[in-house]
Amino acid sequence: MVLSTTTRRRSQLLSRIHRRYQTCEEILTVGPLTLRFTRIADPDRVLDDAAAAEHTPQLDSPIPSVPYWAELWDSSLGLAIWLAGADSPLTAPRTETAAASVLDLGCGMGLAGACAAALGARVTFADFQTLALLFARLNSLPWRAHVDARRVDWRRDALRRKFDLILGADILYERAQREFLDRFWQAHLAPGGLVALGEPGRQTGEEFVEWIVNRGWVLSEQRQIAEKSGSPIRVLLLRRA
Repeated sequence: MVLSTTTRRRSQLLSRIHRRYQTCEEILTVGPLTLRFTRIADPDRVLDDAAAAEHTPQLDSPIPSVPYWAELWDSSLGLAIWLAGADSPLTAPRTETAAASVLDLGCGMGLAGACAAALGARVTFADFQTLALLFARLNSLPWRAHVDARRVDWRRDALRRKFDLILGADILYERAQREFLDRFWQAHLAPGGLVALGEPGRQTGEEFVEWIVNRGWVLSEQRQIAEKSGSPIRVLLLRRA
């Protein structure tokens, strides 16, 4: 039997992931989209491994040091639901012939970016963690022709590209990262572009709202409900003034 390219690639990615962790698969319904989504079966195992690794000296610790990517957070679900909804720039009619370019920054296992790809966007997944990028590639395989993945540290890396839409699910938890994120967004957002951030209502998120407006961004906000937990998620939308 000859395996399809997608099936063969899926097997290769799973083989690499399974060298370290077991996975589970579920079918996620996000608005009109139905996605086959593979995730870490036991996120606590990843946390335990990260805690053990802290005893090994490192010259340059990653961002973030805790593997938050291994959990499917409500913010990712809320952001994905917004992407598939009527107010999303990806569902609005486009006058241009080119597909929208999307950067899923701190992509984790790739839910938001996979939804964007399913809606026809050209998607770049970006994360510091290599294993997260394997999951992002795996979960976006049906749209692999217009998807790529890059290992990115937003503190210092430059992609030398600009994007119509930059996504970020639950990346506002550390105050120390604000300056880096602001600078990264300004360098990578196309004229007239939009930054969309999923935020679960943390205190750091509340503080970020006032801080980012004072940096010259125009902010609006929408609310989404993460369907699994019923938790309200804020989608913060940023444009340059």
